[in-house]
Amino acid sequence: MGIEKIASGSEKAKVLIVAAKLSIGGAEKVARDIALMDSSDEFEYHYIVFGNHVGEYESQLEDKGCRIIHMPEPSENYRVYWRALRDLMKKENYLVVHAHTMFNCGWAMWAAKRCGVPVRIAHSHSALVHGGGFVKTVYEKLMRTLILTCATDLVGCGETAGRRLFGKNAWKKRGNLVLNGIDVTSFAYDSQKRNAIRAQLRLGDRFVMGHAGHLAEVKNQTFLLDLMPGILKRRPDTMLLLLGEGNDRLMLEQKIHDMELENHVIMTGNVTNVADYLSAMDVFVFPSLFEGTPLSILEVQANSLPCVISNSVPPDVFLTDLIHPLSLQAPKDAWVDLILNQQRTDTQRYHEQLRSSDYAVENAMAKIYCIYNKRNHQ
Repeated sequence: MGIEKIASGSEKAKVLIVAAKLSIGGAEKVARDIALMDSSDEFEYHYIVFGNHVGEYESQLEDKGCRIIHMPEPSENYRVYWRALRDLMKKENYLVVHAHTMFNCGWAMWAAKRCGVPVRIAHSHSALVHGGGFVKTVYEKLMRTLILTCATDLVGCGETAGRRLFGKNAWKKRGNLVLNGIDVTSFAYDSQKRNAIRAQLRLGDRFVMGHAGHLAEVKNQTFLLDLMPGILKRRPDTMLLLLGEGNDRLMLEQKIHDMELENHVIMTGNVTNVADYLSAMDVFVFPSLFEGTPLSILEVQANSLPCVISNSVPPDVFLTDLIHPLSLQAPKDAWVDLILNQQRTDTQRYHEQLRSSDYAVENAMAKIYCIYNKRNHQ
């Protein structure tokens, strides 16, 4: 059924985290950090992921002593998925079931309630509204009903994300805001890392415009490519650095070829040392169509990197004056002007602002452990 590794003989309270996948990403990192940041030695962590792909975070969690359980995608057979959840929960006697799978959280909450799990947490990570018509709408209503009737705790990474999954009224009455946290210190600007990445990629003193995120329609990387001709007219030395992987990669590569931008765009794929690449950039551009609370924007500010973003990004993450929002409907010349006018200043001040915020990972994780412990100590 999957990859499993756990220390034997443990008497710790068991926590099941339903994470869908453990590849590099914002929600996935939050799910990973719950186990990695826990120094209490009170909990034994199990993770459910969908499909056979082994994500980049799995080895880190296995090294921590966590158990990773691979299951088929719920959509392959919802009845089989629910029964697998129920059987696992009956066998393991979990104290906590913590699901991070948006509307699919309903299945986990229902199974957990049926199995008598005391702490049942549905965690929203996105404000994205998907299309899909009547069937999708009915499914979301059903799942929301299961979540609201079966979950003990409703958690959202932001106000808009909370309202999206749980509905406005339920979020207002029962919602717990737990901001996505980052390790602020590890994202501090580092001139040596900047020089190393620039040497590795042969960037020299070029003006580097960067982006990090899944290569997917919602992240809108095509918009960045469309900006490049206007930027290159004014800064011919510009290089666009795209961090991340996803289903849109082939389409983006074709667009880069068609626009003759091969000498001005580098696609790195997924990288584990994101902070090093941020230090190598001069400006970060983030033209997303929708967002919940994007961790990358917090990481950028911890790195003291100016950031031009679409005004579709919720203002929850506007912690410093490094953030410059602009409508995607604005003229492209306005985007070009704003991007080329950015430069780094006062790196230490911005770093300290992030350290003192609720977005510091230790502060965010403390709120989650508090939810776990309120029943563990009853």
